[in-house]
Amino acid sequence: MPRRLVRLLVTLLALAVIAVAADLAARTYAADRVASQLRSEYRLSQDPEVTLAGGSFLWQAVRGRFEDVTVTVPQLTTEDDLVVRDVRVRLPEVEVPTGVLTGGAGTVDVAGGTVRAEVAYADLAQKASVGGLDVTLARDGDAVRAGATVRVFGLGVDLAVTGKPVLEGSDVRLEPVSAQLAGASVPLGRAEQLLEAAGFGGFTFPLEGVPPQVRLEGLQVADDGLVVTGTVTPSAVRVG
Repeated sequence: MPRRLVRLLVTLLALAVIAVAADLAARTYAADRVASQLRSEYRLSQDPEVTLAGGSFLWQAVRGRFEDVTVTVPQLTTEDDLVVRDVRVRLPEVEVPTGVLTGGAGTVDVAGGTVRAEVAYADLAQKASVGGLDVTLARDGDAVRAGATVRVFGLGVDLAVTGKPVLEGSDVRLEPVSAQLAGASVPLGRAEQLLEAAGFGGFTFPLEGVPPQVRLEGLQVADDGLVVTGTVTPSAVRVG
């Protein structure tokens, strides 16, 4: 009896290893296929990282419902040439027909989800630097401090404007709250006149190309940039 029991245990363990290996292989194949399609559709410079969690992949495939799907794009460029980094989309539930899993056409139902992305101060500053004006951006508590050298009576003087970042639709805008010229406080109107004279067009940065299923809702100030958060509305996506 002990010998038969040992053989049975060995057989069961071997089957378990094969099942786990098959599950991992199927999960990897599916994630790679999704990543390749996303790269092609959104013209990304590299494949995004696709994570399919939610337990056994094969069991989820049999059900046709995947739970806890996360897509991470290290970097993408908007239609206005603004670089957006570390874009993360998390979908708690996605229903995929069997035909789509095997490479055919069908409709994928997305229950909704969340999105998070970061825009670095350096990238925002590059968009703001126009007409020979070299703008720098940095965190100032819960606000953002913009600095530049402007001409006053023919001399270069440091101008700093502190603004509160706000989200207006798909645009990020810095709402000025204070200004300093050569270290001394000046009226915002005076600072804006100096910036306009230098050819500065304002502190509004469009996030062009946001998919209609994504609704941007929040904006946070971080050490290296602004973090944009939002939700993904439920939708049906035709594949194939």
